[in-house]
Amino acid sequence: MSEQLVDAATAAQQLGMTRSSVYRLAKAMKIPSYSAGPGLTGVRFSVSEVKEALRRRPAIEEKTAV
Repeated sequence: MSEQLVDAATAAQQLGMTRSSVYRLAKAMKIPSYSAGPGLTGVRFSVSEVKEALRRRPAIEEKTAV
């Protein structure tokens, strides 16, 4: 993989969604994520891999708070 991994805020901005949506989709294992940092507590994303995962799962919808 030659693409740089980015944090959730950067991924969200490039994908046009909220940071919490990126974390929610990663936690649900609907998009790929990578553990990083001391103790592997941070989460990083490959934007191109996330875009591909979202293309393969067109039924993923943003949930809105009421």
